[in-house]
Amino acid sequence: MKFLNWGLRLAKLLLGGAVLAGSADRGACADYFTDNGFGNPLSTIHHPSGEHYKGSTYIAYQGPHEDAYVCAYNHATKKWTGPLLAGINPMGKTPDPVDNSELDNHGKPAMMVDRNGFIHLAFGAHGGNPMLGRNAFGTSAGFGHGGKLTHIVSSHPEDISSWRILENISPFGTYPQFVQMDDGDIYLFYRHGTHQSDWVYQKSSDDGLTFSRPVSVLKHKLQAKGTLHDAWYAWFAKGLGDTITTSYIYHPCSYPGHTKDRLNVYYMKMNGADDSWENAAGEKLTIPVTREYADRKSLIFDSGKDRCNHGTCHVDQEGNPHVMFRHGAGQVRYTRWTGSSWTQPIAVIPGEGAGQDGDMIVESTADVRMLLLNSGNNRNEVAWWRTSDGGRTWGKEKSIFSKPGGGCEMGALIENFTTDAMVVFSEGRVPGHLYRKMVLLGKEGPVQRPDAEVSHVQKQLDVLKESGAKPAPKEDRAAKKARKKADDE
Repeated sequence: MKFLNWGLRLAKLLLGGAVLAGSADRGACADYFTDNGFGNPLSTIHHPSGEHYKGSTYIAYQGPHEDAYVCAYNHATKKWTGPLLAGINPMGKTPDPVDNSELDNHGKPAMMVDRNGFIHLAFGAHGGNPMLGRNAFGTSAGFGHGGKLTHIVSSHPEDISSWRILENISPFGTYPQFVQMDDGDIYLFYRHGTHQSDWVYQKSSDDGLTFSRPVSVLKHKLQAKGTLHDAWYAWFAKGLGDTITTSYIYHPCSYPGHTKDRLNVYYMKMNGADDSWENAAGEKLTIPVTREYADRKSLIFDSGKDRCNHGTCHVDQEGNPHVMFRHGAGQVRYTRWTGSSWTQPIAVIPGEGAGQDGDMIVESTADVRMLLLNSGNNRNEVAWWRTSDGGRTWGKEKSIFSKPGGGCEMGALIENFTTDAMVVFSEGRVPGHLYRKMVLLGKEGPVQRPDAEVSHVQKQLDVLKESGAKPAPKEDRAAKKARKKADDE
């Protein structure tokens, strides 16, 4: 183990000092906790992005230079700590670009707090740099992504001020997801490389000090004819008791001629006692799962040629899974396992077809609530939606955030959340740069912070102005977009 080497990045860190709890007069307050979210700071597939532990909520997100930043909110004192730089993303650039096509945006952090209070982050890679060695579970296939999947842990429990690197996970990773079991076992799931790679997990039984070798769960595979490759996007979370659930979608991936097609929805779960897997009906599965096997054993919804994208999955008091996914241009749909079959997927927000994301709380078999972002119609709104009849009908309960514009993003629910701090949300970008305001939302709306504590990017903006950074010319930006067609969402 070694302490994090800040290198030249720290010398160029432009925060001008961290703002610590209690450092400002608590007068006028803002509805956001910092303005230094950068690019695409968070997503539901990099999760958890925060966790509540012993009276504080800890938050991780992508900040300047695409680095991993952290904040902490003390619920008793209502005071904030941070943002503080936790880890350096090797894919970041200095000075910060002002054109989002210059960013990779896949190295954002996942966070967890272990049973002893140490805070863990995994971040910093989009498949891993080929110079790091051979990827035993995938191929770069010319996609040209990089970085290094990095695991860091706080030097002290419940303290975000200093960090150390633990060289105990594969460097080839994308979309890290932590799952911690009741007995303290930690599973780190991720895609082991770029598109054409297996989804794997590594397991730790000593609070993340060591991890087992990667175990493949979802298999990438070249089809018998042509250049098409079977690939996946998956979402893992703790289920009932000693189980882990996953919902996933299929990605037909080819290179060259890559497309962003996403199809179908699938489900299975792991039994933590022996790390075996089964489908919703309880039939044992052989892993790693291939496309053909998944179609036979774990298919929820056959989308045909329609696009589907990952959502989240939770279980009710009987262990039956409830799955939300995004259909078409991004319409959230819901289905659940009745004990013998999957219900017909239903659109949660009627008449809306794009720009939706979020997470859900399963109160019972019939009673489910969703906290959904809807960024359609040139307006960003986060609202509660609810069903009391098992998903047949949905009604809007309450809007807790609403502003004109677009481009907002939302993470998955905070692990072990309290009702006053449930999810992290980023507002849309301000024209001229890529920084965003970061918001912690509770059941009734944003958690506030004194105005004097929330601004952290002015020095970054000054540097951008001095450097003359400008968006790429239209023709160059179009060329970049064409070259980046192989990128993930």
